[in-house]
Amino acid sequence: LGYVLYRLLAFGLAMARDNLSPVPLAQLRPALVNGMTGAAGLTQASPSSPSQASEQQEIPGWRGVLVVFGASGGTGLVLVQLALEQGWAVRAFVRSRLMLQRELSDIGSHEALEILEGDLADLSAVQAATDGARAVISVAGAKPETAPGPMAEAVPAMVEGCRKHGVSKLIYQACALAAAPGERVGWLTQASLVRTIVRWQLRSTVVDDNEQVMLYLQDEVQDVPWVVSRPGGLVEGDSAGNLSPNLDPFKTGTVRYVDVADWTLAQVYSDTYVGKMPRLYYGAVETPI
Repeated sequence: LGYVLYRLLAFGLAMARDNLSPVPLAQLRPALVNGMTGAAGLTQASPSSPSQASEQQEIPGWRGVLVVFGASGGTGLVLVQLALEQGWAVRAFVRSRLMLQRELSDIGSHEALEILEGDLADLSAVQAATDGARAVISVAGAKPETAPGPMAEAVPAMVEGCRKHGVSKLIYQACALAAAPGERVGWLTQASLVRTIVRWQLRSTVVDDNEQVMLYLQDEVQDVPWVVSRPGGLVEGDSAGNLSPNLDPFKTGTVRYVDVADWTLAQVYSDTYVGKMPRLYYGAVETPI
């Protein structure tokens, strides 16, 4: 029993890792870092107001603007890089501009990258950040994890911004431990044991915060297309292969930041998972969607 609890605790730490200190980008996706078209010599593009979004959209050859909340986290760093590589202009909403620029290195001065420094508790700033965007992606969360969860209030502000500005899609990253509305966790299951550790031993607000967001999206948002992902424990490293979206019960296991970022960006182009909340694991699953 002691070994089982130890393994579950280790997974609980990995599950929440995306909200911890940023991981150097070179560790997350080495191939892309080395192969990214250089930004050396470009003027740093960090407009101070989202009202300048129209200027970003007019950059010849760019697909449009993606807003990324939580861009300095593990998934967010890779996501920003991938989006720029695929021809998107990116507006990154982060707590610290300097931290993001340091983590992105040369990419931090890319001509199509706009950095907004703000707090998710500033709901007017969150809503305004969506102006001019084609899609909004949230990979943000509480930091530290014992802090009150910000997403239950921030996501409705994102939705209002999407409504106001005609944004075509909202993509939200939750976690595998979070139960979708109506999903039963059960007693003495992997999910119930890990949830107990994360909530009471680690004092994390992440699970409850994510579940409030998912309930809100399902019950109150029918006019903005949304997708919720629930990846397993997030870790750095090279790609480990394709993820399998599913509605299987929670299980312990990890997924790579880079693969989750790939899957997340793909949802901008696809409507396959609109209105759905798949868990993301590798390999064969019992209930694929």
